[in-house]
Amino acid sequence: MIKNKILWFALFALPFMAIANESAVSDSNIVNFSVQAEQEVPADVLQVKLFLQEENANLQTLHQVISDKLNQSINKIKTQSAVVIKHHNRSTNLRYNDKGQKNGWIERVDFVLESQNQAVLSQLVDELSDVLSIENINTTLSPEAREKLEDVLSQQALHKFQQKAELIQTSLSFKHYRIVSLYLQAQNDSGYNQDKMLYAVKMTADQAVPLETGRTKISVQAIGAIQLIE
Repeated sequence: MIKNKILWFALFALPFMAIANESAVSDSNIVNFSVQAEQEVPADVLQVKLFLQEENANLQTLHQVISDKLNQSINKIKTQSAVVIKHHNRSTNLRYNDKGQKNGWIERVDFVLESQNQAVLSQLVDELSDVLSIENINTTLSPEAREKLEDVLSQQALHKFQQKAELIQTSLSFKHYRIVSLYLQAQNDSGYNQDKMLYAVKMTADQAVPLETGRTKISVQAIGAIQLIE
């Protein structure tokens, strides 16, 4: 799921010409526009969604099988301090035959492993391959890396907004301009991030798990309006 971050800036966030008589400024000559700064960087967080699914006619037996395999997997995951479990879900549903009659149970466990160490996570997933299967792989930026990049792109977007405002002002032969409104919108546009990089991969003992962090693109858009002053 892609998230939007709105940053409000005071009007003094960009340098502009002070107007001596504000009361003389009308509501005309308003120009709305937007500019964008973006950068593609390597993703530094790898997420792998794994699942375990079993079927059995006896519910108690099914619960025990799932619990044994899950505990085995969790104990192995806990040996790697660089890997954390971000999400865990366990569900049980009825199983029906082709005549619509209940003939057993289906139980499934899903959880997401996350790490900034690609090699460690890849090795761990390989070790779990005899019990678990991969549903999808996702890459993203860590909160720290994202915040740092958004700060840099915000500065670039603000500078572009100022340049565009001055270009509009001089091109239309106005003496000054003032900022009427301005806000920043940061978003992730990458096809490798936030549930977009999905692989339906069935792990087998003789097949290496193709885990790659890929790249992600972050953009910051400055959206606002200026008023041109004679």
